[in-house]
Amino acid sequence: MFLFVQQWEIIKGKEDDYSTFILRKHLPAMAKVGLNIIGGFHVILGSGPRITSAAMADDFLSMQMAWQREEFIEVTKELNNYVANYSNAVLKDTGRVDMANYGLALGTWRFNQYFKLVRGTEAAYTDFLKNEYLPMLAKVGIRVQAEWQVIIGNTLRLILEGLTTNLVEVAQAMMTDEYRRLRRRLLANFAKDYSSRILAPTGRVEMAYLLSGITKSL
Repeated sequence: MFLFVQQWEIIKGKEDDYSTFILRKHLPAMAKVGLNIIGGFHVILGSGPRITSAAMADDFLSMQMAWQREEFIEVTKELNNYVANYSNAVLKDTGRVDMANYGLALGTWRFNQYFKLVRGTEAAYTDFLKNEYLPMLAKVGIRVQAEWQVIIGNTLRLILEGLTTNLVEVAQAMMTDEYRRLRRRLLANFAKDYSSRILAPTGRVEMAYLLSGITKSL
């Protein structure tokens, strides 16, 4: 499975025009070229561009074919009338997390952890991840639904994508002794250049999804 991630900042003063463009042109164009948008988020806590859009594809070839479509090229050009600091990346699932039910999760927040794996620790990290870190995160209220490897982008790193329903759940989880203990082990033994971000849904993807459902039911 592959994820196409686009990030940007909305140009100040163009927020309303941006929202109209995303709902009326950008999301329909992404769907038309075969990029299945599964979420739009804005950063609540952490560094980087404020807005993140994620689209899923089963294979890299279908993603490449989508990028070559005239609709994708034109809508991406037009997007730049409303945003700044645009960047994108391609992620591939690592196979270490069960992603059988991965897809659009309406109204959910993300607690994402980013890091590079220390060379030579992959086997030990895999055991730690599956048998200690993921179970602990689930216990404190953060369900990790994917682990991605950045294969095209500025930094080749791993991304652990955690799912929660609100900011309070993330804050409560991060305050627990279990989280702090195992995070220290992650940083001491396996991870370097670690950072994390908390992202909330923008609501635009959810709105487009709901409107699509309403339209189909008419």
